[in-house]
Amino acid sequence: MIQLRDYQEDLFQKIHAAFKRGVKNPLVVSPTGSGKTILFSYIAYRVQQAGKRVICMAHRKELVSQTSATFTKFGINHGIIQTGITPNFSHKAQIAMVQTLAKRLDKTPPPDLIICDESHHMAAESYKSIIRAFPNARVLGVTATPVRLDGRGLSDYFSEIILGPSVLELTQRGFLSPCKYYAPPINVDFSGLKKRGGDWAKDQQAAMVDKASITGCVISHYANLCKGMPAIAFCVTVDHAMHVADQFNSNGIKAATIHANMTNDERKKIVSDLGSGKISVMTNCEIASEGFDCPVVGAALLLRKTDSLSLHLQQLGRILRPYDGKECSIVLDHVGNVLRHGMAHDTREWSLDGVAKKTKGEDDKPNPYTQCKSCYAMFPRVELTCPECGYHDEKKAREIQQVEGELVEIKRIEKTPLAMLMKDVKSRDDLKRIAKVKGYKPGFVYYKAKELNL
Repeated sequence: MIQLRDYQEDLFQKIHAAFKRGVKNPLVVSPTGSGKTILFSYIAYRVQQAGKRVICMAHRKELVSQTSATFTKFGINHGIIQTGITPNFSHKAQIAMVQTLAKRLDKTPPPDLIICDESHHMAAESYKSIIRAFPNARVLGVTATPVRLDGRGLSDYFSEIILGPSVLELTQRGFLSPCKYYAPPINVDFSGLKKRGGDWAKDQQAAMVDKASITGCVISHYANLCKGMPAIAFCVTVDHAMHVADQFNSNGIKAATIHANMTNDERKKIVSDLGSGKISVMTNCEIASEGFDCPVVGAALLLRKTDSLSLHLQQLGRILRPYDGKECSIVLDHVGNVLRHGMAHDTREWSLDGVAKKTKGEDDKPNPYTQCKSCYAMFPRVELTCPECGYHDEKKAREIQQVEGELVEIKRIEKTPLAMLMKDVKSRDDLKRIAKVKGYKPGFVYYKAKELNL
């Protein structure tokens, strides 16, 4: 039997308490890499042991396969509802492809619990039709990013949110890898880029970035900043992904592409080659953003500009799993996603209401991060010296010195690394002062106070 980590056990107890209070449809939010599959597999085990029926839904074959493997480790006898697989409804636990289940509702025994993996997709009609078909079932949502592309939340589908640990907390405890961020320029003018379907138009964006000169710049920075590190390139279209892989290969760096038209075995082979070192770069378009699990991968090449916070965090999450010998992960953001949406470890106030939609001109507000003019590393704007290469911005230093009335204490807090500041914390007031000066959100105080028992 797999043992739960302490925070997974804590989440389980919160879920159990919510159901006991009569909450029919709670949503669990926990970061990519925190072991959500382990958590809901344990819940499925408990449900099966109680003699009740459970269906775990996923929207991709890879997720179905991963969940099935975890169910097996828990000793859960289960059936699979998926095209090409003979169903076995004698088992009280089922793992279902959402699209297949939606077409077999009349043949599926009513479950007592429905677990929705990657439940930020709940707005899709296939999900909603399944929930409507089983009105007496409890519903448990699980996601790392409880927000839809348009910024709207999930309050239409869930009535209570249960928050797990933050990325920062899991990183500090060694459950996730530390990460460094770089924003090398690729000389693309995105000013004329338009939106379509809630995100930046793919065809227009592909025309801007799918050029040999631009990909050559990407390859150069990969070679300089993380050469040899297994990497995933997130591209705009399948053609773009293939062209990027071809150019990497032409430059002596082995690469391959995975896409939706490949068979499961073909995709597994490429992922295996990436993990074993046979290839260094795997390019893709919307395949490796969710459910991809290859801890050895340490670099993300962001080549697709997105307005989706959810997609951005899902992509960053692919490289944060720890692995022996991996000192840190590296993000090469060539399209400005990090400057727009932030870093993986940033404190975020998740709720069922989603995130506030940006108003006109809001993108012009100062970003909390700045970019080194020498090595392109990104770091907090208040720092004057690049933590990666040591470059010191004298112009920025002079600008800060010219600010009238700036207190020495504020300067000290701004310049001091957070880890050192935390050594002097004795109260919530100390945390609030640090958060205010460094520009952290209120959640920083909450999680740090909880961690320090203040």
